[in-house]
Amino acid sequence: MSVLAPSPPMPSALPFGSTVYQRVHEHLREEILAGRIAPSTRLKIQDLAIRYGLSQMPVREALQQLQGEGLIVLAPNRGATVRRMDAQFVRNIFAIREALEGFLTRQAAPLLDAARLGALRDIQAAMEQARARGDVPATIRLNRSFHRTIESATGNDDAIRVLELHSSLIGALRTRFGYLEGRVETVLREHQALIDALARGDAEAAGAIHDAHIRAARDDLLAAMAAEEATTP
Repeated sequence: MSVLAPSPPMPSALPFGSTVYQRVHEHLREEILAGRIAPSTRLKIQDLAIRYGLSQMPVREALQQLQGEGLIVLAPNRGATVRRMDAQFVRNIFAIREALEGFLTRQAAPLLDAARLGALRDIQAAMEQARARGDVPATIRLNRSFHRTIESATGNDDAIRVLELHSSLIGALRTRFGYLEGRVETVLREHQALIDALARGDAEAAGAIHDAHIRAARDDLLAAMAAEEATTP
């Protein structure tokens, strides 16, 4: 069973008013997603409290939040264990995203006004610029904004909150593994086709384009993960 390595300082640049538990949560989350806390590592509340020089309460709250995000598993009398973010984990997340985000995209097609369509075109232009300068973090952020702009037209904030949780996990994995060569250019073409379908108010075409887009994104991330695994000693 893996053990915890020495920890870098907890982030201090969280928004004003962040609680101690939020700082512990963000720190552990970053460590897990970056791979610095390995899958299957046991996370004992007492050990973490000593590690951070805190009481056990904020650590317990942070672990409960991480369980809700699917990053750890809490078991009675066994504490917390870091979940494996393997190929099956990625497939599960993308299956949920395809179903829920595809549903919202179809709903949004007849609802998008000129302002939102203009915002999509602006995001598309910004993604082109990010691609040209090789800015992966900006590409990830803008891709997320593109889809949220579409989905927000439905007013379904509860569904969007679920997607935000999964988008954070996908974004962290993308930051770690990147895109395969040529994928960002393909994303831009897929986004443009989606904009065109939405501008026509064609819900079925928009949904079909979206679903293929999500499946291609899944396959690209899985391939990027496999490529890194193959080169890891």
